[in-house]
Amino acid sequence: MICVLLLWILILVVFYTIGFTIDKAIRIFAGDNSVRNSSPDVSFFLGFLTLSTITGYLSIFIPLGYPVLVFVFLLSFLLLFLNRKEISISLRTHFKIISGLTFLEKAFLTFLFLFILAAVVQKIKLYDTQSYHAQSIQWVRKYAVVPGLGNIHGRLAFNSMFLVISGLFSLQIKDVLIFPLNGLCYLVLAFKLFFLYKEESKPGMRWKAILYILMLFISLLILIPDLNSPAADIICAILIIYSFVLLMNFESTKSTISINKIVFFNVLVFSCITFKISSLFLVLSLLFLYKEDSFKRISITAIAGILIFTPFVARNYFLSGYLIYPFPAVDIFNVDWKIPFGNALSEKFEIESWSKISTLPTSDVIHMKMSEWIGPWFHALNFMKKLLIAINLLSVITLIIMFLKKNYFLLIIQLLLVLNLIFWFVSAPDPRFAFGFLFVGFSLNIAYFVALIESEGLFKYLRIALACFLFLIFCRHIMLPVDTLRHPAQWVIPSPFGTVTTNEFFTDFNYRVPVPEGGRCFNVEIPCVPFPLTGVVLRGADIKEGFRINK
Repeated sequence: MICVLLLWILILVVFYTIGFTIDKAIRIFAGDNSVRNSSPDVSFFLGFLTLSTITGYLSIFIPLGYPVLVFVFLLSFLLLFLNRKEISISLRTHFKIISGLTFLEKAFLTFLFLFILAAVVQKIKLYDTQSYHAQSIQWVRKYAVVPGLGNIHGRLAFNSMFLVISGLFSLQIKDVLIFPLNGLCYLVLAFKLFFLYKEESKPGMRWKAILYILMLFISLLILIPDLNSPAADIICAILIIYSFVLLMNFESTKSTISINKIVFFNVLVFSCITFKISSLFLVLSLLFLYKEDSFKRISITAIAGILIFTPFVARNYFLSGYLIYPFPAVDIFNVDWKIPFGNALSEKFEIESWSKISTLPTSDVIHMKMSEWIGPWFHALNFMKKLLIAINLLSVITLIIMFLKKNYFLLIIQLLLVLNLIFWFVSAPDPRFAFGFLFVGFSLNIAYFVALIESEGLFKYLRIALACFLFLIFCRHIMLPVDTLRHPAQWVIPSPFGTVTTNEFFTDFNYRVPVPEGGRCFNVEIPCVPFPLTGVVLRGADIKEGFRINK
């Protein structure tokens, strides 16, 4: 816990300082003479997302090992020194808000912090992290982008920019791997949602308080076991929730949105899409920005999109030979390291079929009609995921009520959620691919029904229900803090990551295959692939020059 906490503090300083500096630079460039700075959460996420884009560019040319990390730390500390007075004033203001909390509120935040910290020091059990996340991060840390890397294992061409930034900030201590970003980002989001709940707990606005606290509780219940992983599903859920929080704030301010917020929201949306392409329709949320001064705001969107998508597209080009992988229909490049069309299509079909019915062969599932797979798909979900989807289905009712009551802003928000969920459902309906939208839809539907019948007595009962919900979360994950208390070693460092026995193979390069074949590579020395390779050769004299299929 101590190692994770120290790493969190260092990263928090880096992200906040970089974000604060960029926010200040935007205000100066825009001629904004106001002295009011953005909230700490905005500075934190702005720094994180900006650094993510920068590391995306760097990863094309150099490995993101410890030398780059040291440089980032030194740069952030220099920026901290240069902005020390303004940062000090800003932080003192926010510390006063924290000091003004009641004892129970401080106790809840302390509990929340320790609960999340206890979760991230547990053993990483997420299958994808054991299968290819850790391997992908090794490639990011040891090499610049490797052409045709997806030829040795298709999953290594899944180009999430979150794995790139995770590569920079991951830490290895012998057999312990620490991936700190999901846990820290979720902690910042959790605190933000709590303070919004506190602000909105007043007559007439309590439905918003319910919205924010439900988003906190439902995400905590489902996400907490995997916060110690570098899974893009988790960070996208965090960013999607945060983006809808900002949208609600845009409406409540009833004033012109500042240039800082416009830039930040564009960065937030585009970065989320580069982390996970299943978030694609989140881009529709940018339409909320174009109510006035449209040309200027659309120009900002265009510039932000180009800057953020350029390293994403470049890495796709090198890793797979496609614009977006695994979507071979968009086939515009002809390079020697290109993953064969049939392999890319097979990877796409495998994802789609696995997300529908994971127990049947891909060839059987991919040709099924919706009426054939939807029953087995829903039956295989656990209770909480079934509940998430069932509550989201109520969107049909809330859409009609919002229209009749002329709640047009909420109507558009709900339509945005529905469109994203439709895209998710028809492409690859694994709930984890749309956690963010499912959490917001779940919370918005319940909160809106509360708004329709809001009363003082109802709110008292809702508080009791929310307390029971929190107790359920604690009971369901009680083994996280208990396990940490039972193993004093976890008070210092997290549990070991795990390993696997491998056999060594050779074509014109050495590589490893786990025993039994088809298993997970964990953090075994690269290259490691699940099965022996057939027809894959080096493009040059060394693996850094990439791989191709020998035709």
